[in-house]
Amino acid sequence: MTAPSVLAEILAVRRRRLAAGELAPRGTAANPSDGGRFLAALRAGGTRVIAEVKHRSPSAGVLLPVGPAPDTGLPAAIRFVAKAYRRAGAAAISVVTEPDFFGGELAWLPEVKRVSGLPVLMKDFVVDEVQLDLALSLGADAVLLIVAALGDAELARLNGAARSRGLAVIVEAHDEEEVRRALAAGAEVVGLNARDLRTFAVDLGRVAAMGRLLPTSVVRVAESGIHRPEDVARLAASGFDACLVGESLLRSGDPARALRALRGEGTTEVKVCGVTRGEDLAAAEELGADWIGLNFSTRSPRRVDLAHGRALREASRFAKGVVAVVAGNTVAEAEAVVDAVRPDALQWHDDLPARDGLRVPIPVWQAVRVGKDPLEKAAAWPADVLLLDAAHATLAGGTGQTWDWSLLASFPAKEKAFVAGGLSPVNVARAIAACAPAGVDVASGVESAPGIKDVGKLAAFLAAVRSEKGRIGG
Repeated sequence: MTAPSVLAEILAVRRRRLAAGELAPRGTAANPSDGGRFLAALRAGGTRVIAEVKHRSPSAGVLLPVGPAPDTGLPAAIRFVAKAYRRAGAAAISVVTEPDFFGGELAWLPEVKRVSGLPVLMKDFVVDEVQLDLALSLGADAVLLIVAALGDAELARLNGAARSRGLAVIVEAHDEEEVRRALAAGAEVVGLNARDLRTFAVDLGRVAAMGRLLPTSVVRVAESGIHRPEDVARLAASGFDACLVGESLLRSGDPARALRALRGEGTTEVKVCGVTRGEDLAAAEELGADWIGLNFSTRSPRRVDLAHGRALREASRFAKGVVAVVAGNTVAEAEAVVDAVRPDALQWHDDLPARDGLRVPIPVWQAVRVGKDPLEKAAAWPADVLLLDAAHATLAGGTGQTWDWSLLASFPAKEKAFVAGGLSPVNVARAIAACAPAGVDVASGVESAPGIKDVGKLAAFLAAVRSEKGRIGG
């Protein structure tokens, strides 16, 4: 078998690193490998996406700029992407660990698994069983074997050796002959790559046709060239169980939004506000909330103090960020909240003049009181996000009152507008259809009592936003 020149060069470098002892196992994984969990994630039904973390590739160049890793061991860009994939419903994450041609790092894999909580594939060029032991030591749940890189005996031996270690295996094929070889080697999961290794041309139609060659007992994964929901739908109709996608998500700038769009879900972001309990925080994040709101207003029944707010902030795992909400607070008090809690954004509910002098190193969300604040003027207010809520005589938010959502249809700053006020699982899809906001904010609509979230209502709210009707948003 003659491998294409690029692949041959990659394999030669990998073997040199192997001979130098650089790919030896690295202790015991904190999160042990679980190939069964990886396979179950691909067989779970629905639109299953293995989302990829990849710094660069020989064909596409840099996809995800990464800086030096902080003390946590994971660059901020990779942490952000791993959390985004979890939030947006990825079935698993592929981590490209090859360093010389793809800029990967082995150390990223266990951290991505820890940060995301998802099953993880070590995507590398495996040519020896030592690399399988390395994968186990990192906590990988699955490995990739490339048919074009291995002889028939090697392929069968490595596939069996990986599975005997409890690792799932994706055996990657590029043409009909490689599909035959993958099946002969006993492949349980076959990845069909649409990219021609010699020309780098991509043909999803050829992959769909190759998929029909696989028996129904084999898990089918489509790889490369998947950019649109129509691509995913076409492959699903051809019998594919999952798609492995990296480039289109990483180039998007917003991988969570891109992944939701690819999966055919609503792309409107969700902020769950007025969280006071750790169990409610965990439930909101597990269900896919993008933002968590902590209220520090002395006027709110959902108020948390600085110590409790900091504890909730530190407990947050999967959200895009935690927003500290202040209303009736002075600038000095707001700055003290930021200093003590370290939120990702500050939400200000009072007039703009009262904000004078506010100096915080994080984005500011400004509340707009619909019915009192002129919308044409509010659109130009200095803020990273404009939160449109119903005006109330005494309360700054959490009133349970709705407003005329159609007013936002022609709002000049709609790309940074979040809708709040009286939203619930029953009406949120209608609100999104009426004004297509960047996000929605809910508090009382998912509660059994002020500050006490109802998990059933939370689940119904998130499902409504991600539903067919919710897809209009964003």
